[in-house]
Amino acid sequence: MNLNIKRAEYIKKTYPHAQKEWSRYLRTDNILYDMCKRWPHHNDLPAVQAKVTIIGRTYAAGLERKGGEDYRKGILETVANTLNKNSTRIDRDVATLRNLKQLSMIVQDCILGTHGNMVSLLRKETKTKLNFRSFVSKYLHFHAPIVPLFDSRASSVIRELYPWRRSRNRIRIFHKESYDEVYSKFFAQFMLYFNDLKELKLSPTVRRADYYLIWWAS
Repeated sequence: MNLNIKRAEYIKKTYPHAQKEWSRYLRTDNILYDMCKRWPHHNDLPAVQAKVTIIGRTYAAGLERKGGEDYRKGILETVANTLNKNSTRIDRDVATLRNLKQLSMIVQDCILGTHGNMVSLLRKETKTKLNFRSFVSKYLHFHAPIVPLFDSRASSVIRELYPWRRSRNRIRIFHKESYDEVYSKFFAQFMLYFNDLKELKLSPTVRRADYYLIWWAS
């Protein structure tokens, strides 16, 4: 167990309550999962545009809000066009993610590599200062639910529960240049958290674990 006893007891007590609250949003998530399952590929531009717009706006990935000049040009449309132009590569990577069965350190390279490559691609093609970190994690998650979702609230709670200085030696991340550094650190801390939830016998999924972080931050 990587948590102290007091925090472990608090999580065990409040996690079921948070999951009951999350059930109110379950249908929204299921619609997004079903959408990406029905249209998993990226060679159909209208389908890609729909997925990018619906996921980006539903989970407030902040692309339009922070897109500056690209907001007027339609940052979501630019993102969709980029994914469509690179559909062969994107579809191959997403298919590999979808075949992963269990979140563990064994699959870290696949998740971090795919996430980092997509972030780099979008930054290059859109020519903006946006990092796309949050959007890509959410977009990939609804195509492959094994991918941890990243946003500022979840990251803030993870840093509180698993301070990097104390946690970095408890889990090994073989950092590669293609990884997004912030997301790879978050992934390492999320793995400690996810393993603790399993040790507490709370039967977590990635999305349920994510919602608890959001609940904690609220």
